[in-house]
Amino acid sequence: MDRGIITISENGTVIMPTAPVWMTQQEMCDAFNVFGCDIRKAVRAIYKNMELLESDTMCYIRQDNGISYDVYSLEMVIAVAFKLRTKECMAFRKFVMGELYAASRKEPLYLFFSPAAYSRKGNNC
Repeated sequence: MDRGIITISENGTVIMPTAPVWMTQQEMCDAFNVFGCDIRKAVRAIYKNMELLESDTMCYIRQDNGISYDVYSLEMVIAVAFKLRTKECMAFRKFVMGELYAASRKEPLYLFFSPAAYSRKGNNC
């Protein structure tokens, strides 16, 4: 699986990969400068409140060397960034909102937030 990992520099520059974003909890910890328990708590809250569905946003990966781990989609990474409060999270939120604003200048932007809008199939994992 070719997967991208978001990085955020010390000065708040967000480096977005060209490959689809799927990140481990540890990679999110590194990007957002938080402890693992903070990421786990945010992910649990998102799933508990049914803000996102696990079947759409989490994928289990097994490498050839036998190591296995869970990875989370860009949608989950964004949701986690909106739950946490570090300068890296704020920089990432600013980046996301800037991208949405730039996209809306080209064509109208319509955002709908509803648990019913998520399908249970095809998470491209």
